[in-house]
Amino acid sequence: MKFSHKLVRLTITGVLAASMLLPSSLAVYQAKVKADALYLRQSPGGEIIATLPQDTLVAVLNNSSSWYKVMVNGKEGYVSGEYLTGTTSTDFTVGTGKIVCDTTVNFRSQPNTSSSVLASFANGTTVSVTGISGGWYQVTYGGQTGYVHPDYLTFTASSASVDPESGAASAQTNTITPSSNVVSYTGTSEKRAEVLSYAAQFLGTPYVYGGSTPGGFDCSGFTSYVFKNTVGSIPRVAQAQFDATTRVAMDELLPGDLVFFGSSASSISHVGIYVGDGTFIHSPHTGEVVKYESLSGSYETRFQGGGRVIFD
Repeated sequence: MKFSHKLVRLTITGVLAASMLLPSSLAVYQAKVKADALYLRQSPGGEIIATLPQDTLVAVLNNSSSWYKVMVNGKEGYVSGEYLTGTTSTDFTVGTGKIVCDTTVNFRSQPNTSSSVLASFANGTTVSVTGISGGWYQVTYGGQTGYVHPDYLTFTASSASVDPESGAASAQTNTITPSSNVVSYTGTSEKRAEVLSYAAQFLGTPYVYGGSTPGGFDCSGFTSYVFKNTVGSIPRVAQAQFDATTRVAMDELLPGDLVFFGSSASSISHVGIYVGDGTFIHSPHTGEVVKYESLSGSYETRFQGGGRVIFD
């Protein structure tokens, strides 16, 4: 199976940034660096504290502006959001977290409120945060791995600055301020980037059957809303979107193409938006949220074709 390996440039304009306000609990998701190197800064546009190589995994804590607040390898800082893209990876070193609550917080076996409770954490309990899944933090404590809702966890990263060349901690503030946020970057077309950047602002939005607004989306409600507000309107339901778009094979997919799933071409039951590198963004099903997913496994088996709307 061959995929397009173009790097996706998420161009965040001032207008888009203004519309990207999400509750912090909904903004928590995993992403990876899509640049040869990306600067981690102490504040938006501020001093550099580290350089993140391509494909570094980060936890996005807040994406309410073009500068994303992230946590990676025990360091908290800010990166330019246009140089991050989604990933299906869930296991990576995030940092040390501390439980913040009035009484206790449940430590659950799965990232949802219906799963079994492994333990209860008191306020101030320190845990090792080892990833993100379904919008929840994956944490390790006492030899057990489970999940804690992000509303009840804060990070305890060191405030010492880090030398961007050696990675060593320093007691003094780093004063390197290059004008660029990346060393090198390859992009894609402006229209396709607009679709992907607009879609990404809804990461964490809950699935709602029949939903087609930022309050909640079903699969085709999400894709139709994104396209209506970017490059042009498409039909509302998945089968109609499939019938109205130009077919492309899996190995011909480009970022911004639609991806359709079902038992046959005449029985389309699901749709998402391809983002590149074998990944798509979608609103999966009840109990889930808008997220990135790998175009593999059952999705590969049920894939009925791509749908092209953007021709460039």
